[in-house]
Amino acid sequence: MPTAPTGAGARATGTRDRAAGPSRRSLRRAGVLAAAVAVPALAMGAYAPAPAAADGAAAGGAHTGVRACESSDYKLIYEGREAAAGTMYIRFSMARIMGDGPGEEPCVQHTPVSMHWIDTLGGERVGDWARYDDDPPEPFVVEPGGVADLTVRQPNPLNYPEEDCEPRPVAGIQVYLRFEDDDGVYGPTGGQDVMCSLPGAGVPTVFVEPSGA
Repeated sequence: MPTAPTGAGARATGTRDRAAGPSRRSLRRAGVLAAAVAVPALAMGAYAPAPAAADGAAAGGAHTGVRACESSDYKLIYEGREAAAGTMYIRFSMARIMGDGPGEEPCVQHTPVSMHWIDTLGGERVGDWARYDDDPPEPFVVEPGGVADLTVRQPNPLNYPEEDCEPRPVAGIQVYLRFEDDDGVYGPTGGQDVMCSLPGAGVPTVFVEPSGA
């Protein structure tokens, strides 16, 4: 999987952190995945969606004839975060980039997606690949100018002794939609985060859903 991102960077300004606790969607996802935290990273490791068919159309299903979304279709916009019980819920919008050609077409978003933390734009992965949503939604269409929701369920690095975590600064996340030939799309979080760099410590889980689901 390539690690050098070429996707458009997202705005970190104008966002807000909410102290009132996680949203209904975050709580629902937290409940579904309460047991997943204990599963080893290799068993629940990075998962890339099935690649698009050779003609660019999504393979099979209810959306036959609509092409699969690519990383280059999106920019990631940091929207804020909540915290509960030692876990952060870090929210992004996956906003469709509009333009000529593919940018004028709807695309099918397959889930789950692959994701990791990154130390800087074009830099190195920090920590493990994210675990994936073990109850993902069905593929869904994202129209030009439309949005999908991405949430990172992140154990707080402060939960771990420093020697078991080796925290490192991170600039944001890198998300991939394909197995291969995908440079991913970068989503900055403002450069204020640190994440565990040691294997098995503070492993995130990533969810993608239709906007407002």
